[in-house]
Order: sequence, then C-alpha cells, then structure tokens
Amino acid sequence: MESLYQTQLLALAKIARDIPTLGSATHQAVVNNPVCGDKVTARLTIAEDVITACTVEVKGCALCEAGAGLWMQSVTGRSLSELAVLHDELANWLSGKTEEIGLDTGINPDSISPLTPVRDIKNRHQCVLLAFSTATAFKSV
Repeated sequence: MESLYQTQLLALAKIARDIPTLGSATHQAVVNNPVCGDKVTARLTIAEDVITACTVEVKGCALCEAGAGLWMQSVTGRSLSELAVLHDELANWLSGKTEEIGLDTGINPDSISPLTPVRDIKNRHQCVLLAFSTATAFKSV
C-alpha cells in the first residue's frame, strides 16, 4: 500500500486539489463511480474547437485525484473529440494491454509512472480513469 501512495502520486493528486479559477467554462461534465462514491466535475473552455483551459473538482480518493491531475495536464490544446482517445490509451495502459502510452496522446509518460502500482489493482482502475471518463459526458453550459 505504501508504494501505491508514493510522493509522486500524491503530487499528481495535488494538481487536482489546487483548483484553478476558470473565467467562463463553455462545457461541463459530471461523472460518478457508483462502486466507491467518487465524483468528478470537469469544466472546459473551448474556443474554435480547441480546449484552452480546464478545471476539475474531485470528491474522492487520492487515486481519483491523481487521475484528475493527469487529466488536467493532458487536455489543454486538444479538441473535445480527442478526449475519448486519451481515456482509451490510459485504460489500455492500466490494464496491461499496452506497455507505453502513445506519444501523440498528450499524456506525458513520466506523469503516468507514479500510477504504475495501480496496474496490478484492477478494482482501482476506475478511480484513476474517472476524470478521463468525462470524455463523452461534456455538455455546453
């Protein structure tokens, strides 16, 4: 358990705890993990089909926060339609279907290394993926 909650993972979680102010969001998504009660509210500002700013609010465990921190590092500069690819890439990496995250995803391979211990704990994958699961839930606000 100690290797799971290492300093680097908690630093990634801190990104999600330090919620930046988002002037005016254009899109919002709320997703829940009914198994453990985690909840993520994500907001985006999109201009000309490009995500220019993001924020996320997490009510959940440190793994959910770490996943949300990784999400915040990965979505700016992308289109809304690209978010599902990010989800799938991370899900495949967590499950062991792939050993590396595709460089074109925008997910920094160094940023996912603190999540390596989670790969062996299948029932915690959804916690890490919850922010990425907003991909298909965004609505205009």
